[in-house]
Amino acid sequence: MAVVSAILAFLVWIWLIDTPLILDRKIEQEIFTQVPSVKWLPWLIVAYGLEGLGYIVTGTFIVSTAEKTPSFNGDATFVWMIVGLAAVPSCIIWSSLAKKWGIVKSLVLAMILQSIGIAMPVFLMSKTGLVISALLFGATFMGITTLATTLARQMSPSNSSRIIGYLTAIYAVGQMIGPTIAGILSSFSHDYNSALIGAASVVLVGACLLLNGIRFEKKPNIEGTCQKMMNNTIQK
Repeated sequence: MAVVSAILAFLVWIWLIDTPLILDRKIEQEIFTQVPSVKWLPWLIVAYGLEGLGYIVTGTFIVSTAEKTPSFNGDATFVWMIVGLAAVPSCIIWSSLAKKWGIVKSLVLAMILQSIGIAMPVFLMSKTGLVISALLFGATFMGITTLATTLARQMSPSNSSRIIGYLTAIYAVGQMIGPTIAGILSSFSHDYNSALIGAASVVLVGACLLLNGIRFEKKPNIEGTCQKMMNNTIQK
């Protein structure tokens, strides 16, 4: 697998080199992107941290949850394969939706769908419920990361590396805290229901925090547009 990955990485390195023409097109496209201002960034950081805390609970315990479902007949790892298959096209799908609906709207929708998927086994503890949960989880967790980092980059292109670093750090903190809390809850309740409900609620709260960013997509980001045009002019 390491050899195959190295070969594919080499091909990607060759094929994805930007030419000046492509760079100009990217800058021109981003100039007209309607996104929140940098002042809205704390909302995104907190919401992304909650996403990291909530999603990892399903990522950690979905197979264990499936093992408690008799209909799987000892083949609980099947749900993780479904997660992987659903994740394969997710980034492309969510990126396409973001171009049509706006990044914030798409991000809110993805987090709402994920929260439903996380809570699904609690209300439908069957093979069907676990499959739906795996599909919704797989179809959203990578897409959410793609949307959040893309949004951060477009909010502040000149400082995108630092902002994405903040997002990654708080996401990682959530990933470390989530399983610990979920493990404590499951040990007291002797099932995963309370942990899953808690995780779904956390992700849903994160989605609600992003709702106030939708209004920025309804009007041009004049300040950001002017800044990008000035930067482009200076570079040329």
